[in-house]
Amino acid sequence: MAVTTTSTMSEPVKAFYEKRFLMRSEENFIFEGLGTPGKIPANEGKTVVWNRITNPAVKAAITEGTDPTPSGLSATLISATVAQYGNFEQVSDLLELSSVDTLVKEVVDVLAYEAAKTIDTVIANTISGGGTSLIASGVAARNSLVATNVVTVADIRKAIKKLNNFAAREHSKGRFVGTLHPDVKYDLEGDSNWVNAHVYTEKGIDSIYNGEAGELYGVRFVMTQMAPVLTNSGSGGAEVYQTHIMGKDFFGVSKLQNLNTYVDSPSPRSALRLYSDIGWKASFAVRVLNDSFAVRLESGATA
Repeated sequence: MAVTTTSTMSEPVKAFYEKRFLMRSEENFIFEGLGTPGKIPANEGKTVVWNRITNPAVKAAITEGTDPTPSGLSATLISATVAQYGNFEQVSDLLELSSVDTLVKEVVDVLAYEAAKTIDTVIANTISGGGTSLIASGVAARNSLVATNVVTVADIRKAIKKLNNFAAREHSKGRFVGTLHPDVKYDLEGDSNWVNAHVYTEKGIDSIYNGEAGELYGVRFVMTQMAPVLTNSGSGGAEVYQTHIMGKDFFGVSKLQNLNTYVDSPSPRSALRLYSDIGWKASFAVRVLNDSFAVRLESGATA
């Protein structure tokens, strides 16, 4: 829920700017919605935990009429520390009054974009090195990739095979999900097997992910400009694109403090009310939970 301190701005106007901020920021969120929520234990401060129970081994036949001895279950506790992010800007009253457009609204839009990009960047950078590595086109190593080693249907099928071999669970509704840079999307959607998202959503089959572009062999691809691109990492300094194809519980995202917006216009901190304060803050943690539940497909892309 957004938080606004007391100022002379009318409540309906405050509510308008806060709603606009949250709408503009949430439109850009891609990675946050794909993570598994974590828990913050009572009196544990800023530590977020995810509990992963280890799959038990195959059991032998039991003796007739005799209860077996419980072997016990084991679990892995994965934790991360919450960090806080935020920023604010100040707009002078004269600048606001002399602006042709509503300046506060423009600043809200810019900061909403900043908040969304900050959160997505933190998550994308965290998962960038996660997952099982797969290099496109059968290339042996990342530093051997060239721009023409684009993602193909064969690479997607290999990724799915790896996930199935690791018994990764589908992310939702019987499908895995992949994060897709626009350059990589361009290469994949040219394949005859690609199904645009509007085709199956118009049939009422599913609700779609934010940014969902299409489906291929049981993977629902979500397009985002924030998909990691490793500059000068391929052969001859070629860019390397990362497409993460993931199942459930690949990574976790947990918030201690929801995205809060602050719109004080004019600011009560100024004795003469000479400026407005407009800002945001959010606290969360992100952690890769199981590398086996995602494939990190690295490739070139058509420029």
